[in-house]
Amino acid sequence: MIVVEGYRIRPSETVLRLREEFPDFLTCELHNERGLPSYVATRTRNSGDGRHELIERGCAEGLRQVLNTLGGSQA
Repeated sequence: MIVVEGYRIRPSETVLRLREEFPDFLTCELHNERGLPSYVATRTRNSGDGRHELIERGCAEGLRQVLNTLGGSQA
């Protein structure tokens, strides 16, 4: 697997599932200098005030819960 400064070029199965479950969000997995993951998502459309939401959680399940709460479109 290719890793560039904490960003994996090929998404993990977890990220692919999140992208499938929540197509209205751009989702990626980042890693800190110790290799610990962080899951990040932003809506593909901005909110009414023109600003994008950025959501970050330390685990995929935590991100999934937030996206469900925000009413992310599930496929």
